[in-house]
Amino acid sequence: MDLNSFVITTMLSIAILAPIAAMYAVSLIRKGKYKKHIRIQKTIFWICIVAVLLFEVYIRISGGSGSLIKESIYTDTNFFKLILRLHIGGAILTYLLWIAMVIISSRKYKMAKKLPGSFSKAHKSLGYLVIFGLFYTAITALIVCVFAFLL
Repeated sequence: MDLNSFVITTMLSIAILAPIAAMYAVSLIRKGKYKKHIRIQKTIFWICIVAVLLFEVYIRISGGSGSLIKESIYTDTNFFKLILRLHIGGAILTYLLWIAMVIISSRKYKMAKKLPGSFSKAHKSLGYLVIFGLFYTAITALIVCVFAFLL
């Protein structure tokens, strides 16, 4: 396996596993395991953030995003360009919301020192929105990878 394949496979695996792990962490809330939920969610968050940042650095040192997908016959099609834009846009929105949620949730928890707290209802809604975004990002990443590397 060459470096490009390893990087793409690793990123796709993280993208697919992140929403599944996030759903597992949500299931812990129902069992009253708030600290374990927090620990797992923060772990998923930091793994994803570090992976995305390293992926962006890899893209830049490889010559830009076009250099990774230049072998595909689909990269110049309107469909591929649309899916890629939708993937990147959805991922950016998801990660921005996720970052905001981690910051706000951490601050609220430090102040209250108990759960559930005053932010819990909003946290639940935003959390499900982030998880939806993570599933969206995983699905669109899979579609991009299929068209860029497998077909």
